[in-house]
Amino acid sequence: MIVFADHFGDPCYLCRCFVEYTDRDVAIPIRPYAMAADGYDTTEDRCLATCRRDERCRVAVYGMIGGRKVFTCEFYEKIDSRNSPKYSPFVNIYIKKSSCPFKDDIFESVKMIPADNSSLKRRLKHEKLAQRPNPHEG
Repeated sequence: MIVFADHFGDPCYLCRCFVEYTDRDVAIPIRPYAMAADGYDTTEDRCLATCRRDERCRVAVYGMIGGRKVFTCEFYEKIDSRNSPKYSPFVNIYIKKSSCPFKDDIFESVKMIPADNSSLKRRLKHEKLAQRPNPHEG
């Protein structure tokens, strides 16, 4: 098993197994069923490999969220396709494709924990910021 230690530099290997929406996040009030126990130690490929192995996972969200956690990796059973994806910088949505020719066994799975409210709080904060008027526009 190969363990990739950092978040930057290595191109995403398993991204081709997903439909990727860059700078997008899941709309409120959809809540993930699980998330990575330690987002900082999670790489994009490890997050996606975990989603591929989990029968419940249809959508993975991975991105840089800042704060103490720095990175997030969340797993969803479904999303609201009429309201998602929403613009959110540095966060990507990955919708699992039905098949993929690439092996995911070279990546270690992340430890999953039941989702808490941190995901909803983060997305609510981004939606509020997106609704604020620009003070520099007249």
